[in-house]
Amino acid sequence: MRKHLLLLIALVIGSTGACPAQDQKQVETVAGRLMELYEKAGKAASEQNYATAERLWKQMLRENQKLPEAIRAKEGLHLGASYYNLACLQALQQKKSAALRSFELAYRHGYDNYRHTLKDTDLDNLRAEKRFQAILEKMKEVDFLTILQRAPGYAPSQQRDTLRRFTYQHPNDSNLVRVREYFKLDSVAGSGDELSKIKRILTYIHNLIAHDGNHENPPVRNAIGLARACADGSRGLNCRGLAIILNECYLSMGWKARVVTGMPKVYLTDCHAFNTVYSHTLDKWLWVDPTFNAWVMDEGGNLLSIREVRQRLRDNLPVVLNAEANQNNRRKSTEENYLYTYMAKNLYYVNCRLRSEYNAEGMPYIRENYINLMPVGFTVEREQGTTLIHDEDWFWQSPYSD
Repeated sequence: MRKHLLLLIALVIGSTGACPAQDQKQVETVAGRLMELYEKAGKAASEQNYATAERLWKQMLRENQKLPEAIRAKEGLHLGASYYNLACLQALQQKKSAALRSFELAYRHGYDNYRHTLKDTDLDNLRAEKRFQAILEKMKEVDFLTILQRAPGYAPSQQRDTLRRFTYQHPNDSNLVRVREYFKLDSVAGSGDELSKIKRILTYIHNLIAHDGNHENPPVRNAIGLARACADGSRGLNCRGLAIILNECYLSMGWKARVVTGMPKVYLTDCHAFNTVYSHTLDKWLWVDPTFNAWVMDEGGNLLSIREVRQRLRDNLPVVLNAEANQNNRRKSTEENYLYTYMAKNLYYVNCRLRSEYNAEGMPYIRENYINLMPVGFTVEREQGTTLIHDEDWFWQSPYSD
């Protein structure tokens, strides 16, 4: 199947217990049929036999209707993606009216990937159509990169002297020494230049503990406690748990580092915790993300900071994701799905704890210990009580500045 058609469909295979016993056999039969049709449609599309692929995709939609309604809503085909794929197949056959109907159904059922639709050549012969343009404009209004680009800017603070400073625990602290020894970080970092060591530790933590965004982290919120809870491989950690571990590892090796929470303009389902570490070599903060084993570069291969990535996204300048970036070593991450969609959503404003130290997240939550960097004029109810600033120079200042 062509790459653009590889939008996942959620099937009920393996989801035992998801429905009453009397429905289970029917569900398994339909699920098997859906998988069979999906594979055949993929083969037909890869061979450019679009008429056959279209027919098979329509059969999938009909089979999907045989599932019990509750199961169909949770475990059946992703209808938005399915109708989008159908629109592509129909457009490739010059079936404009049918393709436009399918495209409208895709949007109606939740498909709103503006960036992908914008560059998908399979839909090129629909672009002059007013119906297509109207839906594309609706997609643009909810596109996360568009929302980020429309955000107000920042402004220097007139009261910098009144702001509390970020602090970073010394690597000789006994708890950080334990972290360094527990994870054998001297061996993990190895020899060579600073940037290679930073990347090796990032990749090590990414590979050591799986990401699990569906469950809460263990109650112990320090690197050693979190790692021990996952030692038998029976569970993973959400993004904050992984960021806590990586942060304490960097601190234990003598690098200044912070856990950064990237926040959306409107909080719906999630935000994202990742890290920034200060490089002596580059004299700047760097973007590092243990959930995805990710760092970000410009077109020349130069490592970028969170501040630089956010601004380049706003300015439509190139941002390049490292080739190693992935989700649990099973799915490769790309600029499109990671930077232009997921992180564009989660960079509207950012949040950090003022004190970066061992077990910082295990301490009682006190709002005054957090600081938010927000666009000018933007506030949000959930952050009341924290320090709100609009001064990015202050927020991203060198940890070695006076």
